[in-house]
Amino acid sequence: MLENGYIVWEGASLLDNSPIFLVLTGFVFPTSNRRTGRQIQSWILQQDFTPTKAAKEGLDQGVCGNCSLRMSQTGACYVSLLPVNNVYHKYTRRAYPKFGANEMAMLKHYRYPIRIGSYGDPTAVPFEVWEPIISASKRWTGFTHQWSHCDSRWKKYLMASVHSSSEARVAQNQGWRTFRIIAPNAPLSENEILCRHTEDDRVQCDSCGLCNGASSKPNIADPVHGLNWKVSNFMKYLNQQ
Repeated sequence: MLENGYIVWEGASLLDNSPIFLVLTGFVFPTSNRRTGRQIQSWILQQDFTPTKAAKEGLDQGVCGNCSLRMSQTGACYVSLLPVNNVYHKYTRRAYPKFGANEMAMLKHYRYPIRIGSYGDPTAVPFEVWEPIISASKRWTGFTHQWSHCDSRWKKYLMASVHSSSEARVAQNQGWRTFRIIAPNAPLSENEILCRHTEDDRVQCDSCGLCNGASSKPNIADPVHGLNWKVSNFMKYLNQQ
């Protein structure tokens, strides 16, 4: 019987060698996230700490790397961690079956679109773990804050997450397409377009697919969104740059 979630991999983070794991969910019950639509969600989490504890105490470097939006840094990360805790607790109960050949075949057959890194930076997990899953899916979106030093093969699949025009230029010069979070009503750079969901909230990531790595497609900008206090923290961070 098809399960909603599967454990894909457990091992040492490529970011700091701490024990982490990768879970895929959404095979039966789609995410309630209106922005992403029906994408398979992927969760990269620390093995030893709940996501809320890891984020609050700065123990999340193994899954978040050097992201400046971490809760222990600027407190501007838009992800709500309470639902992510549920994934962690189910993992600790060993309630997720192993993702195997049958599930991979199902992914190839139905071509489920996948969100690479619903929480956690994809580059914390070996590229060789991800690529068969991405190839089976055929449609994906994904981002990394580790673009300056991660495996260059990720350029094919991920956008570089950046927070300024100057940072975007550096990443683009290194061969990345960029996804830039901007202040509300901030101007776009000449080589950027606005996130299509922001322009029309009927457009979802599963059908849009623009944020899928290096290509001739334009770079993307998106006004900061989320809880008011997180938006406020992001604006403080921008003003300090």
